Amino acid sequence: MIEILVGAQWGDEGKGKWVDILGEQAGIVARFQGGNNAGHTLIVGGQKIVLHQLPSGVLRPHCIAAILSGVVVDPVGLVAELAEVASCAEVAYDRLWISARAHIITPYHVWLDERLESGLTRPIGTTKRGIGPTYMDKAGRSGLTAVDLMELPHLEAWIERRCAESADFAAHYRDNPESWEAFFEAARRVSPYICDAEAKVRAHLRGDAQVKLLMEGAQGTLLDMNHGTYPFVTSSNPTAGGAVASLGIDPRKVSKVYGIAKAYTTRVGEGPFPTECQDHAGQILREQGAEFGATTGRPRRCGWYDAVAMRYASEVNGFDGILLNKLDVLSGIDELKICIGYQHPKYGRLSEFPSQPDVLAACRPVYRYLGGWREDIRGVRALEDLPLAAKNYVTAIQEFTGVAVKFIGTGPGRQDFADLTVSLLN
Repeated sequence: MIEILVGAQWGDEGKGKWVDILGEQAGIVARFQGGNNAGHTLIVGGQKIVLHQLPSGVLRPHCIAAILSGVVVDPVGLVAELAEVASCAEVAYDRLWISARAHIITPYHVWLDERLESGLTRPIGTTKRGIGPTYMDKAGRSGLTAVDLMELPHLEAWIERRCAESADFAAHYRDNPESWEAFFEAARRVSPYICDAEAKVRAHLRGDAQVKLLMEGAQGTLLDMNHGTYPFVTSSNPTAGGAVASLGIDPRKVSKVYGIAKAYTTRVGEGPFPTECQDHAGQILREQGAEFGATTGRPRRCGWYDAVAMRYASEVNGFDGILLNKLDVLSGIDELKICIGYQHPKYGRLSEFPSQPDVLAACRPVYRYLGGWREDIRGVRALEDLPLAAKNYVTAIQEFTGVAVKFIGTGPGRQDFADLTVSLLN
């Protein structure tokens, strides 16, 4: 059984929580794209754990965690992350598989990312972790793959070749010996985890028809390189199609695709955001939702739930259901809004998500207004225990998005969710 969990908005939807919860029944949890620009926050036993590269299932002792070919790996960051989770999870070599095909972030890529971002007249708002330049090298067929870390002569040959090809690379390698020494040490420590991860995952699926594979994406659909708000996107494909490509699997074998969304919308970095609230409402959402980046600490831009964008994300991915996070954040807000359409100054009323970012930037949201609720719903576990206004809000999300809500997040912990086994539309 293969289930794919993807971000349905502009990232930061709370994917880590649901991968951790659903990973209780999974035999394998696999990250399929992105790098350490991701920040999946988990609350386990009252302890806050932020995972950047490790799949969220690594905290489940029975789970195998796999990092697939579509991911770019920072060895220095990964070693630090392994040390951080050591207090609550033992990550043995047979429990973490790093794809030999995954590409590697080096100190040069991090330096280049900072240089490129600062030199742009229209910055993208990247995390400056070296993600984009590493994917650029991958596309340019000059990248460093994880398998090269297993043999020192291969790594040395790659560095020698890059020094000959690029004066900037040669200068960085010469002038930053401490950074590169830390990289070499981290590469040595990571190399025992490297294997043909995709083949091993497929072999497990063949060998046990009952094994559950949970595939975890980073970022969100609206940041997809092909289908997002280009150029304000990430450098990979955080969609269901990206998951299939990263593993190398018959797409007909996928059982379910779930979209993770907040009960409102956030965005980090630059780019169009029609429902953004630059007023007191946006401040309330940011404060009550603790909307600050898990990786960068940057305050997130906050706005109302956008059903137009969610319908688009569902079409791109084929959602079988929505896992709706942070409904509890809306408690105490008297009037709530759901965007059901856009109004464009030239094209009039739009019901579809525009492909051009400048068109989207000029759109103004058309809202459906709903009453809020005053009750604190944090930790509510049953649908019947939600206030009527909260139930009505979830019903409206389903109606305007056209996809059933399967679970509702009512707090940050593993246990803080309500299971909607019967659609509110029925």
